[in-house]
Amino acid sequence: MDVHVIREDIYRLLTSYCAGIDEGRLDDVADLFGSGGAYGPYKGAGVRGSDAVRELLHKTVILYDGVPRTRHMITNVLIDVDVSGTSGSCKSYVQVLHQGPGGPLHPVVAGTYHDKVHVVEGRWLFAERLMEMQLIGDLSTHVHGNPLKKF
Repeated sequence: MDVHVIREDIYRLLTSYCAGIDEGRLDDVADLFGSGGAYGPYKGAGVRGSDAVRELLHKTVILYDGVPRTRHMITNVLIDVDVSGTSGSCKSYVQVLHQGPGGPLHPVVAGTYHDKVHVVEGRWLFAERLMEMQLIGDLSTHVHGNPLKKF
């Protein structure tokens, strides 16, 4: 087991989520949860499985010509790999910048992702992605309502 390769694979999963959202590839993002991955707020009820994640993303994320006009950035990434090399946990800070059409570029949310990850059929997926958003700005041109409070 090469823990450095595993950590890079897990980091690629984390950044694939961010890029997928920013590029409007919501179905690809949902697929990162497999059939049973949990997605939701750090405290509260979320959804489970790629079908439910897909439905949630399509209902809440506002797209402009196919993209949400965001940049999700993760920093302070901590990745712990289980001794088996097939699962792990992650914690990272997230900041989301957004610019609605004709509007200013501004941060809309900042907080912490709490993740559990695992290998399913040779592919790293989220077993759980829980979002703890400590700072919430104006989300009105990014999402319908506030999905962080709706779960």
